[in-house]
Amino acid sequence: MGDLPDYIRLNNYPQIASFVPTSHNDTYPFITPTGTELKGKSVLITGASKGIGRATALRLVKAGCTRIALAARSDLDAIISDLKSEAQAANLEIPTILPIQVDITSDESVKAAAEKVKSAFGNLDILINNAGYLPEFSRIDEADTSEWWKGFEVNVKGTFLCAHYFLPLLLKSETKIVINLTSIGAHTLTLGGSSYMVSRFANCRLTEFLTRDYEDKGLIAISVHPGGVVTDMRDHFPERLHGMLQDSVNLPADTIVWLVKERREWLNGRYVSSPWDLEELESKKEEIVERDLFKFRMTV
Repeated sequence: MGDLPDYIRLNNYPQIASFVPTSHNDTYPFITPTGTELKGKSVLITGASKGIGRATALRLVKAGCTRIALAARSDLDAIISDLKSEAQAANLEIPTILPIQVDITSDESVKAAAEKVKSAFGNLDILINNAGYLPEFSRIDEADTSEWWKGFEVNVKGTFLCAHYFLPLLLKSETKIVINLTSIGAHTLTLGGSSYMVSRFANCRLTEFLTRDYEDKGLIAISVHPGGVVTDMRDHFPERLHGMLQDSVNLPADTIVWLVKERREWLNGRYVSSPWDLEELESKKEEIVERDLFKFRMTV
């Protein structure tokens, strides 16, 4: 790896990555959907037209999800067709699909999207804040200020707005689960990555605040690192780090499905890494709760 560890400044990345003995680069039987996990559930996923969002939407169908709201800025016709084909191929009922073109950085756009979901579904069981943006890596004094701030507009403001407007619908349901995409980068100090990595740190902290503010309402919120997956974000990812992008897109998609198929209070407010073997993680749930792991704390 040469000077790569110093370039990334791993901090406690190795300890996080190796918390359970086994890690994965692709999906595996313990988390593979069978068609019954999400029967009767309603889900909204942002950034649903491509990448991890698209894969997650397809796996939601594979899990038997009944109502799926697809939110994205780009056209959704292709993914709608893919979802119907996926259901037919799996011998499952085609879910009710609600396409919504939305700009998650716009207050009015997200508010309107929530009204559409309310009109179509009545309430919402699961919110998956997947949409994200990776700004170009640059030192702070060399950064394009608009590009740097766009990372916060999409990753933080967008996540906040979706939580803000969809929470009333989530709190009407018995499921009440929010998944916020984050990154292992929230735990590192990679040269030039301040916009993305600080915004992903903020996503984890916002997840903790969701659990804090709504602990009396029974809301469950979890931050998820998707692993190293090749998506459109690769275009802004430093070339010297491309070798870290070795994970299948179905790994985070199936991880998310596993996390939302039931209420997992023991993970509430915490960070979860998709490459972790989740069966092994589940065996450590008492330790996780007792030590209050996978939340941000300052070491003293």
